[in-house]
Amino acid sequence: MKGYEGNLYLTEKEIFGQYEALEKTYRYFRENAGRIRKFAAKVKPQSLTWLGCGSSYCLCKSAQVSAGMRLDLPAHAVAAGDLLLNLPSYRKPLKKSLLIAPSRSGETSEVVKAVRQAQKEFKNPCLSICAREKSSLSKLSDLCLEMPWIFDESVCQTRSITNLYAANLLLIATLAKDARLLDEVGAAIKSGPAFVEKYRGVLKELGGERSWNQVVVLADSELCGIAEAGALSFKEICAAPSNYYHLLDVRHGPIVVIDDWTLVIMACNRNGIDFQKDLLKDLKKKSPLLLTVSHKHGNFWGSDYSLQIPSFKNFGVAGIPFAFIAQAVSLYRAIARGINPDLPSGLAPWIKL
Repeated sequence: MKGYEGNLYLTEKEIFGQYEALEKTYRYFRENAGRIRKFAAKVKPQSLTWLGCGSSYCLCKSAQVSAGMRLDLPAHAVAAGDLLLNLPSYRKPLKKSLLIAPSRSGETSEVVKAVRQAQKEFKNPCLSICAREKSSLSKLSDLCLEMPWIFDESVCQTRSITNLYAANLLLIATLAKDARLLDEVGAAIKSGPAFVEKYRGVLKELGGERSWNQVVVLADSELCGIAEAGALSFKEICAAPSNYYHLLDVRHGPIVVIDDWTLVIMACNRNGIDFQKDLLKDLKKKSPLLLTVSHKHGNFWGSDYSLQIPSFKNFGVAGIPFAFIAQAVSLYRAIARGINPDLPSGLAPWIKL
């Protein structure tokens, strides 16, 4: 297959090079902490509104949960296209709100137009986190955090997604002056390359498995958005049907479509252990292929594949290693199926209206 032997796909390079980029992202936020806090003190927002499209909107959902847990401000996540079409309906939520827009390109029309409209109608300030310099979004922003080292040249977002997820956490930690969260993000990044090398072979094996043709990703709390982005990566990179659900919520309807051909990827946490084990027993009756991700040693959960990550007091930090898993499996699935992961059919890097 062209582009693989001795010449890695862009998607592969970006997935496996994401921790190098994460190190730069971490340093960037530490170096710009004063600038960020000074801006927040000047703006004095009464709420925070994250805006995005596609995978970036998924990240906004995680950021909303993370901010709600750590900041004394209401937090919202709104699809930029929704805001663009229904701006008058968002008058109250947007009142004196700071718009936060994480973006790979800074050129997605819904985001740029929605920000411009909100600024015009409601005078909202905007903070953007952008993987490209001097973009249309950057020029609209009152504060733009530009990180060109995270930009994905391939169509599907991988490295940029993990970095934008981490950037949201670092932004929230900076605003909250949460030293423990900052330190744990740094620790997750430092331990990342070893995690990648430890499980690369397992994930390659799983990607080549012929016993699945659809994916269900399960996660809760702050991982909701990054897990949804992971599910989306299966659709984009290897054209596999996929969905995301909250852990216990999967029983409320979605479990019906989990069958012998379903790969289930589940992010477990330290709370509600018995509930999670009971859920896995139910899932095992439906699917022969369960992958669990947690801080537990060995096969604590009784799953078919068990991946161990460090034990983080801030559960949101677990989203950094978790993001890699779906990206790697979908990459290897694409290669096994003869699909070029760099050129998914009918998909553009970003949408211009």
